[in-house]
Amino acid sequence: MNIFIKGLKDIYKKIRLKKDKAFMDDIASFIDFEKVENIKPAKIESITFVIPQMRAYSGGHTSILRLGTQLSNLGYAVSYVSHIDQEKEVMKKNAEINLMNYKGELFTKNELNVISSDIVIATSWESVFFVKKMSGYKMYLVQDYEPYFHFFGEVFLIAKKTYELGLHMISLGNWNKAMIEKNCELDRNSNIDTIDFPYEKKEYSRIERDYQSYKNKNKFVIAVYIKNVGKRAPYIIQYILENVKNEFKKDNIILEIKYYGEEKKFECTAGKNLGKLNKLELLELYKEADFGMCASLTNISLVPYEMLATGLPLIEFQDGTYKYFLPENSSILTSFNWKSLYESMKYSINNPSIIENRVYTAYSSLEKLSWENSTKQFVGIINKIKK
Repeated sequence: MNIFIKGLKDIYKKIRLKKDKAFMDDIASFIDFEKVENIKPAKIESITFVIPQMRAYSGGHTSILRLGTQLSNLGYAVSYVSHIDQEKEVMKKNAEINLMNYKGELFTKNELNVISSDIVIATSWESVFFVKKMSGYKMYLVQDYEPYFHFFGEVFLIAKKTYELGLHMISLGNWNKAMIEKNCELDRNSNIDTIDFPYEKKEYSRIERDYQSYKNKNKFVIAVYIKNVGKRAPYIIQYILENVKNEFKKDNIILEIKYYGEEKKFECTAGKNLGKLNKLELLELYKEADFGMCASLTNISLVPYEMLATGLPLIEFQDGTYKYFLPENSSILTSFNWKSLYESMKYSINNPSIIENRVYTAYSSLEKLSWENSTKQFVGIINKIKK
């Protein structure tokens, strides 16, 4: 039996090594670490976003489409080109899932080298190396601090290095900028600007809720955004909620946990995985739920904004980035200690005026945000770079 197990381990190790080598060989085929010499354009009429495919149900891709659509509305010729193989029909279908009425033209990897644009924008660390080879003023839309997507090692360091290659960076929110300035070797000519991290108000409107009724309820539904990536803490969230659910059971209170955001085949404990939801399904879930929960351990996602916009009381993590974007007193900020969350939820349920105050604080902050305003900030930045 020991020989059999050892044989299986050897096979697994060989497969893993082969997979890792293929991955690194692919990266090595396009990376280079020469800094760019950015030449300011005489005019800015066309803008191209270089993306890692067009993925459906992707918050990052949706944000790119929203920014591109707003820029198109302002008269810019906007394009999105994938540096990874993907059929154009699939790109169109996925783009429409993310944003039904998006504007701009889609291009495949085969068309990457024929695109000419006044500004070319990287949207991920891999795309930086393709943008470097394209014509046009080179920019980098930083939606997250991507080294944290990887264990410390070669890929971590390569991702980190992309912030040091001379592209003009625009950070979605202040946290990315803070991380880059803290961890990277930037020269005095490095450009890193910020725009607000917004959300789409038209899609997530306020839902009337009776928060005062919470103190008399014996059943609560919690909508939990879960993704099988470390920055969303998919396993620690389940551990925490399972314990909180069991503790509430002792109080004769039922906590019904509804996970969403990941494939249905992703098994979740102590609750039901609803899978990936479209916008109408999301609104129905937010309407049904009494609390929402999300882990923003790296740059915040659209999910907390969406929940708060509907008036859903939010649970976030104090070790995450929430406080960079919204007031700390606009949600329950919990630790990884499940007892902390249980006590906070119980106190909030018994004192619903606190919930009302949090929701009001959040809503007041959200009122200042919009894609129109963030796009104006973006345009203000690019107008300063013209010759």
